[in-house]
Amino acid sequence: MLSRAALLCGLALGGLPAGLAWASDAFELFAISTPHAYPTRIAIDKSNVVWFIQSNFHRIGSFHAGKNAFAEYAPPTPKSFPSDLAVGADGRIWTVESNANQLGVLNPASGSWQEYDIPTIESLPSRIAVDPQGRVWFTQFYGNKVGMFDPRRETFKEFPIRTPASRPSGIVVDRKGTVWFLETQGNKLVKLNPGDGAMREFELPQAFESPREIALSNSGMLWFGGHIGRNLMSFNPATAKFSSFALPRGGVIESLAAAGDGKIYFTLRTSSKIGVFDPATRAFLEIDAAPGKGRPGGIGIDAKGNIWFADTEKNTLSRLDAGMVAKLWQK
Repeated sequence: MLSRAALLCGLALGGLPAGLAWASDAFELFAISTPHAYPTRIAIDKSNVVWFIQSNFHRIGSFHAGKNAFAEYAPPTPKSFPSDLAVGADGRIWTVESNANQLGVLNPASGSWQEYDIPTIESLPSRIAVDPQGRVWFTQFYGNKVGMFDPRRETFKEFPIRTPASRPSGIVVDRKGTVWFLETQGNKLVKLNPGDGAMREFELPQAFESPREIALSNSGMLWFGGHIGRNLMSFNPATAKFSSFALPRGGVIESLAAAGDGKIYFTLRTSSKIGVFDPATRAFLEIDAAPGKGRPGGIGIDAKGNIWFADTEKNTLSRLDAGMVAKLWQK
């Protein structure tokens, strides 16, 4: 029988050790019904329905695992290029449409859409998040602003960023309603007070990290990847301090998500692997997503703790059983 150390070594090297009984069952792949959809970003609703962007066709897709059923929803504006999506508390799906410079919302029950023109022209909306009050926040990559949309009043409010051409990207909202986002070109993490619009910028410890995606853990820690430093980074809002953890085998983090138990799951750019980091032990794992060439992209975690990711190369959604991964961390 293989020891825990041997299992960890095998996985860290990107391979699944021979004879590992659960290895073949750890991942389950679901082929997207539309060929060459090029699935990218993922969001998961309270019913564990997986929503994802079909970048090649400018559509939003959904997958209901219990019914093994896919569905597709096309925004009214042709070639709008949805770049990110988020689930509201009422179950509606919000998306930023980069080419159309619009905010879109889908009602899954009726299949109906509404679209709203973003005030700043050619702002290139990039990433999106919904706060506890149901307000929709999004970054404007070219507009150099953070936008907020109030669905009840159907009004926008925009917050200019102090750093010129900062190229804002990843955005999250914590439980208190505070907005956090990354400046890809400005190389900063920013805290935005939604009450008065005040921003506080935190310079990253190392220059040219160019962070793009961000995740928020239940503990309130912020997590993101450094593209230059080849590392996973965290920020503690209570102490205003950064920490950096070098990826064991390099690589660039594509997307990441925080699990309920505190572990951070991430996909690696130009790699077929899923990474896992345990903040408690500072240990990494890298797991081959599936046999053959793949390119995992957007990643999310459902209410059961299972990890989902979109594979743009295989044109699939994949589910990783959290219970299988948990075995590797047992003493």
